[in-house]
Amino acid sequence: MLTCPSNSGVMPLKLLRFIVWVACLPLLLSHGCVSADWSWPALEQDRTFDEAEQGEPTGADPSIVTKGTIGEACWYEGLRKMRVRGYGLVVGLGENGSVECPREARSKVLDALYKKPEFENLRSRQNSVSIESLVDSPDTAVVLVQGEIPAGAVLGSRFDVSVSAVPGTQTTSLRGGRLLPCDARIYRMLTPVAGIAGKSLAKAAGPVLMNPFSDRADAATRSVGRVGTIMGGGKVSRDRRLRLVLYHASYSSARRIASVINARFPGPFKAADAVSPSYVDLTVPESFEHDPGRFLVLVESLYLSMKSGFVALRCRELAKEIKKPGATREAISLAWEAMGKTALTTVATLYEDDDPEVVYYAALAGLRIGDPIAVEIVARYARDVEGSHRLGAIKALSDARDMVRAERPLIALLASSDPTTRAAAYEGLLDRRSPEVRTRWLGQDSFALDIVDSGGEPMIYVKRTHSRRVVLFGLGMRCTPPLFYSHASGDLTLNADEQDDVMTIFHRSARLKLMENPTHTSFDLAELITLLGEEPPKYRGDPKGGLAVDYGSVVQLLQQLCESGAIDARFHMEQASIEELLGPAPPSGRPESDLEYIDDEYDE
Repeated sequence: MLTCPSNSGVMPLKLLRFIVWVACLPLLLSHGCVSADWSWPALEQDRTFDEAEQGEPTGADPSIVTKGTIGEACWYEGLRKMRVRGYGLVVGLGENGSVECPREARSKVLDALYKKPEFENLRSRQNSVSIESLVDSPDTAVVLVQGEIPAGAVLGSRFDVSVSAVPGTQTTSLRGGRLLPCDARIYRMLTPVAGIAGKSLAKAAGPVLMNPFSDRADAATRSVGRVGTIMGGGKVSRDRRLRLVLYHASYSSARRIASVINARFPGPFKAADAVSPSYVDLTVPESFEHDPGRFLVLVESLYLSMKSGFVALRCRELAKEIKKPGATREAISLAWEAMGKTALTTVATLYEDDDPEVVYYAALAGLRIGDPIAVEIVARYARDVEGSHRLGAIKALSDARDMVRAERPLIALLASSDPTTRAAAYEGLLDRRSPEVRTRWLGQDSFALDIVDSGGEPMIYVKRTHSRRVVLFGLGMRCTPPLFYSHASGDLTLNADEQDDVMTIFHRSARLKLMENPTHTSFDLAELITLLGEEPPKYRGDPKGGLAVDYGSVVQLLQQLCESGAIDARFHMEQASIEELLGPAPPSGRPESDLEYIDDEYDE
């Protein structure tokens, strides 16, 4: 009879597994489940990281940079983009919507609208507009809403969504429309055409942006009028789940990993929780919510050894490693940053190295750790228009939010001769909420007008992702007559002769399809944009009213006035030429994920 060698009286797990295996082996062989060359299954090992530090490979790069790190022992689950979708209703289309809609899509939209507080009591009202009549109106269109929630997104994170008129409807254009709030869900696909809807992970709403240069598109893209974008229109309803998966399951290893992460990222809530021998769940700290990707790469770069003197020794080893040809300098910089202030003494010795690459990555680590001396060194690379590290240096200065002196180089870069550098510096100052950027939101969150007091060539910069923003680089920018502009739809026309003191604007409401009385305004560009973007007057004679022209139409107007010379400024669009569609690329990530959310996530 087998006896347990433990004094506890409980049979060890390995022995129990062996007994079960032997008992089942004849049955498995008789059913052909085990072949003659089938290898013996590896038993679970409670492997510690003290053993890992002795050099046994764990599936990652065994170089000194990654040896003994969390990234060597784990991999991330939850880094895929999470595609979400749903049906919604776009309103404010005049006669461009559709009175017909496929039954399934119509039913989903009606059910969703009736659940909303502002509509839930319409069923019992008498002599009021019903939700059914709203959905069936030519002023509205049922649309398919799609977007991709980024990895590490937290509650409230924003992302771009696309909207497209449902096939089989008569919708001709979504221009000027606004998506009513709707849910965006994950789906588990059962067949190529059928799936199970999961819980709502995000909300979507906002003004629809059409490609302002669609009239330049070729014939193959004429359907663009039925497809639009809502920049930053998606809002995450719950944190994305992130977890580390251990290559070798072990309770002690999982606890060690969680302990190291929590020690490096202290706070009111734990950043890591060892939930099982195989998994360590992560929560993005509040200080990294604006850039969760930075938190994830730092976690991977943390060393697990707690031996006395290990960090100082590894710092010196990395200082030698970074000087070697072909060294993974970015990974070394991350390793120093993950070590924290302990690494500064070693890092600072490399600020005057003969190799500019070594200097850059050392200063980058120093800046991110909090060394004020590193600010000017990184700023030198940010000013180098021809350098390969220009944008990376600007991003590092932007992220150093606790260092006031890091803002000065960004302000200086606003006058750069390179438009991409100026735009990157502006983005950084905007993220830092610098007073150098003066923001005015126009209309019903239609778009923002940012004015930057900078030297250099006058420039107009427009955003095409995340947030609708028009940026004027330089004060007092003006339009110069003679000028003429007319939108292809005929809804907006600007005209001024050379001798005129004001310009005349003819505008037709996209919703009412009525030409309004001519409006006059000065040639001041900021004043013109404000007039175009503000909501209509609340009452006749209200001097604060505007024309509620949509963002895409304003962008097209500004580009053409710059092109014609009526505005003496460079026109620069974020990461795109004017021929490209304004909005996110079609979703390219995993269509739906059944890996991150267990089965009960598909039930309401």
